[in-house]
Amino acid sequence: MSNFISCPHCQQQMHDSAPACPKCGAPNQTVKATSYTSYDQVPWYRRRWALVLSAFIFMPIALVIAFSGDVYFFKDGKVQTFPKNFKFTLLVFFGLLVLIQMYR
Repeated sequence: MSNFISCPHCQQQMHDSAPACPKCGAPNQTVKATSYTSYDQVPWYRRRWALVLSAFIFMPIALVIAFSGDVYFFKDGKVQTFPKNFKFTLLVFFGLLVLIQMYR
């Protein structure tokens, strides 16, 4: 069922699961960030191996995975995510790969 709330900034009606107000862009304070306590809870397409595999098969898939949410990996017994600047580093890397292929 759809639940709507008022934006605390501009009073525009928005869905309670929306990350931000569609009118003013203010963040929705009621949406909780997804956090996983176990690597088994992380969806397969959000795991590091899926990103690496998709980068070799079809680069746009890797970009969609990286830019649509966090990428998780398991290290030292904890579930971790890549830093926020990782997405832009990945974009620059793939951009360079495309440029190299274009000018070969």
